[in-house]
Amino acid sequence: MTSRRKHWRDGLGTPATMVLFRTPDHWRYALYFSEPRGVADGYLARPGSDGEPDDAQAAAHAKAEELAGRPLTISWRTGEKPGWWTGAVTTDSP
Repeated sequence: MTSRRKHWRDGLGTPATMVLFRTPDHWRYALYFSEPRGVADGYLARPGSDGEPDDAQAAAHAKAEELAGRPLTISWRTGEKPGWWTGAVTTDSP
């Protein structure tokens, strides 16, 4: 049996920005990469859509680190729409 590589790690570059927003069903995210450009998006299994923003930000942070394959720092700020947050992403130094 061969192991399968996760598809999002191939061809995606350095994470730069993360967007997090609440929908009626889920918290959704988009992680934008640069050099080369790409995006990974989806929804968070937990917390549910009624969860607190701090919990959703922590879950999104963990998802971003999983997708990037390395430790990250995300500085969140409120977005232009209610229930939206934008995060500036930086890679932690080893």
